[in-house]
Amino acid sequence: MTVEECQYLGVDAAGYITKFSFLRKDHMIERKHHLDNLRSITILMVFLFHVLRVYHWRETFYIHGGGLLIPSIVVDVLALVLMPLLFAVAGISSRYALKKRTASQYAKERVSKLLVPFCFGILLIVPVQPYLARLFHHGEARYFDSFSKLTDLSGYDGAFAVAHLWFLIFLFFISLVCLPIMLSYRSKGKGTLGDSVPLVCIVLMGLLPLVGAMFDVGGESPTEYMAYFLLGYFFLANDNVQSKLEKYRHLLLGLFAVCTVVVGFVIDGALYEIPKWLSILAAIGYSRRHLNFTGAVTTYLADSSFGVYIFHQSWIVVAAFFVFMLTGNPLLQIPLILVASVVLTYSTYEICKRISVLRWMFGLRR
Repeated sequence: MTVEECQYLGVDAAGYITKFSFLRKDHMIERKHHLDNLRSITILMVFLFHVLRVYHWRETFYIHGGGLLIPSIVVDVLALVLMPLLFAVAGISSRYALKKRTASQYAKERVSKLLVPFCFGILLIVPVQPYLARLFHHGEARYFDSFSKLTDLSGYDGAFAVAHLWFLIFLFFISLVCLPIMLSYRSKGKGTLGDSVPLVCIVLMGLLPLVGAMFDVGGESPTEYMAYFLLGYFFLANDNVQSKLEKYRHLLLGLFAVCTVVVGFVIDGALYEIPKWLSILAAIGYSRRHLNFTGAVTTYLADSSFGVYIFHQSWIVVAAFFVFMLTGNPLLQIPLILVASVVLTYSTYEICKRISVLRWMFGLRR
């Protein structure tokens, strides 16, 4: 077997399989480990983000410890990066998924992996958050009171809450709304928008602020996240684009830092989309450079990330509620909340993934 044949079939010179691939060259798909690892790290940062939200200086939370400077700054920076990045990576993943799945298979998977966990999460996972919020802020509450009161869907005031699961329902509808667009583009035999990377990046920096300001639901913009999802599918999934982002990753990170300061202290408003877009570009560039590997730990983190997202915020609220009873010192509260919620979240994940009905309810992998 020649070297070229070995590389094409995904085997080394001794005949051992080194990567998963289909035999047809046009359908050959190599696992993008850097995207799996980037998603896992982003979920862990979401975990930290919600712990520090307890101390944000401008916004309340289910359990609120007053505004602290450093946690608030970290929260504000992470708020620019995390959710846009998750939607962009979801768009990239959808491009790879539709190379292996039919439209109906893709749609059914969105139902089982997003809609079903959302529904059961709203009924079983989320209600403890508005219940403890009302108990913490008002001193009295009944567990199911949240289902009889509707305000802004956050539940910070003890009313009905979608909480952090808004991400699942947004991604579900965005995936299905965008599916005809993705299929139409694919059926015409077209590739991705990667021929002029710098030009596309500059044009998008001007358009994204307009898209982000178009529509708002519960404080989040579905049009903004749809834009990032489609950019992931049509632009960021291109290997040429990812290679360019890897090359200019330091520049992109520097531009993100400068734009964050300028927009945050001078301009504000819809122009926050510019540092958000730069953060996505930089994150993908760095992940391609430094995260393109796999192992036991990275595989576990990738497999558990979805379950961790579903369970984490409720355990953070529970941990914060009881930690605040133990101590009033934030230097002790923050590590105690973080450690307790991490242990409880991963324990819940380990239990649920071993029980078939719970695994189905929360969309977990075997």
